Amino acid sequence: MKHFICGSGWKMVNGYQDSIRIARELQEKLKDFHDYPVVIFPSFPVIPEITKHLNPDSVVKVGGQDMFWELDGAYTGEVSGQMLLDIGCRYVEINHQERRRYLKEDNQMSNRKLKTAVKIGLHPFLCVGEELKESDEQVQAFIQKQLEELLDGVSKEEARRIIFAYEPMWAIGKKSTADLSHIQMVHHYIRSVVASLYGSDVAEAVYIVYGGGVNMETYLDIAALPDVNGLFTTGCGVNAETYSELAITTAVMLKRMS
Repeated sequence: MKHFICGSGWKMVNGYQDSIRIARELQEKLKDFHDYPVVIFPSFPVIPEITKHLNPDSVVKVGGQDMFWELDGAYTGEVSGQMLLDIGCRYVEINHQERRRYLKEDNQMSNRKLKTAVKIGLHPFLCVGEELKESDEQVQAFIQKQLEELLDGVSKEEARRIIFAYEPMWAIGKKSTADLSHIQMVHHYIRSVVASLYGSDVAEAVYIVYGGGVNMETYLDIAALPDVNGLFTTGCGVNAETYSELAITTAVMLKRMS
């Protein structure tokens, strides 16, 4: 079976108590599942309570939805990567499209966060993707420039920790995803850019996952694509029933394909 991972960014969708309940239900539903990590990204305030209830051997892992690039200091309202580690996180989202759209984050800011995250041992879900529906050539040019800027100063060994999450802004939150041929094309292109920067060994080893309109009707088709190593979703992941079903049925399909 190809290496695979699932992630679900919970945004501000679930409240405090609901988040705890969903995380505990998810762990229970996946107690006999051991095929790959199933990551959740709850809101910051509820993370310590969730990690307190998770079994260390569970496939359910926790990440932060963002982090600051400094480890400490006078940065009001920010959360450091070390704080995430201290409360049980092993993953972190970086460069999400919504932070770029609403908070005006850019490649340079995300690059600083990324370098700190990999340095201290976090596994970043590094979001990349175009803002508008454009031609293949325009998308590839955007992806190449974005990756070169995001990965500036990141070493080969550090790059191995990164999960590349392809999320075209125009598909996020929509009922329909990008075409399968487009998803495969971009994932393959991301792998080729990583190969040009770090070598084919790193390119083959890294996870490249798809997010942006993933739903219960399309997830198996997306997961089956050759260069897709995972799924990144909100809608399917804020419910323990659907998220566990997604993880289990995907694993069954991938095993049949291998």
